[in-house]
Amino acid sequence: MSRSAVLGMFVFVVAALSGCATPARVVDSDRTKVVVAVPDNTNTWPFYYRDEATRAASELIQDPVLVSSARVKVGEQMTNTQDTTRRDLGNKDKPRFGEVVSSTNTTSVSDKYEYHLEFQSRAPSQFVPQGRSAIQSPPIPGGAPLTTAGGIAPNVRIPAPTSPPPPGNTPATDLPPIRITGTGPQ
Repeated sequence: MSRSAVLGMFVFVVAALSGCATPARVVDSDRTKVVVAVPDNTNTWPFYYRDEATRAASELIQDPVLVSSARVKVGEQMTNTQDTTRRDLGNKDKPRFGEVVSSTNTTSVSDKYEYHLEFQSRAPSQFVPQGRSAIQSPPIPGGAPLTTAGGIAPNVRIPAPTSPPPPGNTPATDLPPIRITGTGPQ
């Protein structure tokens, strides 16, 4: 083999082992989580799959943290092996007058798996839909439920009034205090 061919093969092997072609690919993403698929859930030399998955997730969300991993069947792999043997006819004293060739084919099917690593952002979400304000007024008793800027309704408990409403068109002045529980934008 020539020196240039050996040198070229060496450069190719070093580039392949250094991770220039990452096997991590994004399967699902939104503004708070990313699911990245990798061939194996390991982080040892020469395949730092979890590091590659974290790098892919950090391109889509801020400060990703691994929250779960799942082994997922993605298909089947078929392997075909062929074994051929040759045997001479005749013995040591007599000249050879032929040979026997026998072949054996073996086909096997196995499941093919990959790992889906789910990352969530450690940073708080600052997303506000267009046309909405991050600060909303407290709910009106008997009115529409309160929703946060992210569109998720918090756990809100509004107590019922203790006294009947005043007669006529007189505005009510003795409303009980409104107590809001749950999490929302702070």
